[in-house]
Order: sequence, then C-alpha cells, then structure tokens
Amino acid sequence: MDAGVDLSINNDFSGNTPIFYGADQPRIEPECAGDFIGDVRQGGSCNVPIVSFNIHCTGTHTECIAHIIDSEERISDVCPKGLIPACIITVEPEKASSIDESYHCDILDDLVISKHAIRKKLSSTYDALIIRTLPNDRSKLSRNYDERPAPFFTNDAVDHINELGVKHLLVDVPSIDKANDGGRLGNHRTFFKHGDTISELLYIPDDILDGFGFLQIQIPNWSLDSAPSRPIFFPV
Repeated sequence: MDAGVDLSINNDFSGNTPIFYGADQPRIEPECAGDFIGDVRQGGSCNVPIVSFNIHCTGTHTECIAHIIDSEERISDVCPKGLIPACIITVEPEKASSIDESYHCDILDDLVISKHAIRKKLSSTYDALIIRTLPNDRSKLSRNYDERPAPFFTNDAVDHINELGVKHLLVDVPSIDKANDGGRLGNHRTFFKHGDTISELLYIPDDILDGFGFLQIQIPNWSLDSAPSRPIFFPV
C-alpha cells in the first residue's frame, strides 16, 4: 500500500492552483470572534481557517450525476470506498478539423481527445479509466485554462468509453466538455447514463507508466454533487 501515487493537484492556498471558467483562486481567512483571531501568526492561540473555493474549477475534484440534474444522489453515495481495477493511458489531443468525429457544437479549431486515440491505447475493460494528455508539463499544476484552453472529448470518445463499461472516468483536463458548449454539458450527460463518477483536473506524473493498477478515490464525506478529491493509483 505504500506504493500508491497521488494523482491530485496540491492546493496550498498560495494563489497558484489551476483555474477554469473565470473562477477565483481558493482562499483562506481566519475565524474572528471578539478578541479571538484564528491565526497564530497574528497572535492567535490556534489556527482556525475558513476556506472558500470553487470545487469544480480550482483543483482536483470528483463529481456525480447531481452535477447536471436535480438528483438526490450525492458524491459520497457513489464514490467507491475501496480499491478498484483501473488503467492509465496517455493520449495526444488532435485538431478537431483533422478527424471525422462529432461534437454537439462548433469545434473546428479546437483540440480534442478522440475515440480513435483511446482505442489505440486501450484493449481491455476496467472499472476506472485514467487519461493523461500530452504534452504533460508541470504547468498543469497552476495553469489558467481561460488563457490556455484545454482539449476536451469528442462525443464519439465518450460513447466509446461507455461501451467499454467504464464507471469512473478520471482526466487531467478541467472538463470532458468544451468550456462553453452552450450550457449543455453534453459529454457529461452521455457518460452519466452509465457511469458513476468523473474526476477532473488531475496531474499524472510522467514516471507513472501506462497500464493496469488499482485506484482509490479519496473524498471528504460531503453531501454535495461533488467534492475535492485525492485519487491514489497503485501500479501493478
């Protein structure tokens, strides 16, 4: 169990987390009550931080179907507690204009993750699929995705992932959909017809090879559509 590799992006509240869709950087401020201040650097007797952040747009997170519909399901209901079979693959995004795959809005000039790229790398079915995109430089740890738009999945790619029976999809991009697809979140809706969770904004180090392993998705017990998460991959 000591061989597990953390695939999440650390949030140290320094103002250097990846951000997406106009989100503000996560922030902390001390609890204040009368003469008490919850910050030992300011003379308080202990640290009592109040945290504010956008779950979906400022770091590694895991979401369920309640992200897109009015549902009683919560992320703590469907996120697996134990180890699940998983596979890491690495794909290179392609220009949408160079492939014959579809999306539900205009993507002529966008970079996309295609069904063809996934099929080349994946020959078996796993409960969890972890997808690393190239290039994989460390700027992903603090990238502003409004200034540097990320690739996203074609509809064909998500259909194929569903056909494979994947229940938990994990990616190193901020969304499996285009940032602005007219509010449809079409790939999310397609995946959640069969899948249970999507985890986004991971960082998968280069020294982790493609292949089979086991995955644990660690989350707090929050009764929400999503939660910040810490995917731990155990290579086999």
